[in-house]
Amino acid sequence: MHEDEGSTPDKLQAMLDVVARSEPAGGSGQVDVGRLKADAAKAADVLIEFYGDAALERARLIERRSPQSHFARMVTAEVGRRRKIPSRS
Repeated sequence: MHEDEGSTPDKLQAMLDVVARSEPAGGSGQVDVGRLKADAAKAADVLIEFYGDAALERARLIERRSPQSHFARMVTAEVGRRRKIPSRS
């Protein structure tokens, strides 16, 4: 299942919506860090489920598209961390 760079399947679009909601609104900068980490973990799950071995590449693509997004960097880090852990069967 290889999608071209411009395509956004439903689950991936839902994850991108989470990215958009996770950024602090306005100039307050107040963010629930626990919620942000949980959302990053969920986004990482979606990327890994949908893209498998290419999940880290896709996370980096999303990060490049949103260079100011701390959340996008968190998702990339989470995917990278999970991809380094060998799966237990």
